[in-house]
Amino acid sequence: MPPIVDKAVAAGATFGDTEDHGFMFGSSFYDLDGHGWEIMWMDPAAVEAGPEAYAAQQAAQ
Repeated sequence: MPPIVDKAVAAGATFGDTEDHGFMFGSSFYDLDGHGWEIMWMDPAAVEAGPEAYAAQQAAQ
């Protein structure tokens, strides 16, 4: 879980969902007003190649 999500939950936010696709990761939380926030990261190499091409390249290794 990203540190910002840990900090938000420690401050009273409600943990949401987490997704991990290897080349892309996301985690979410709901703040005290009920607003949803999603923090995500995507490998820059996957951005350049395109997610499908990058996943195929990783599977071939």
